[in-house]
Amino acid sequence: MMVTGLGPLVVVGFLAGLTLAAVLLRLGRLNSPLSALGAAALPFGCAALPVLVLVAMSVAAAYAH
Repeated sequence: MMVTGLGPLVVVGFLAGLTLAAVLLRLGRLNSPLSALGAAALPFGCAALPVLVLVAMSVAAAYAH
């Protein structure tokens, strides 16, 4: 995967996390302040997943040689 393909994956991850947080809010699953904080952090965690995959692939490629 090239680095230029990372941008759209990060955006898709963020939007998926934002959608999940909105669904949780709409369903009334956010009863405590801690769960609301977790729902607010969910989009950023989902956006970080493609970056972590790219880092893992880069480290694996460095150790393969």
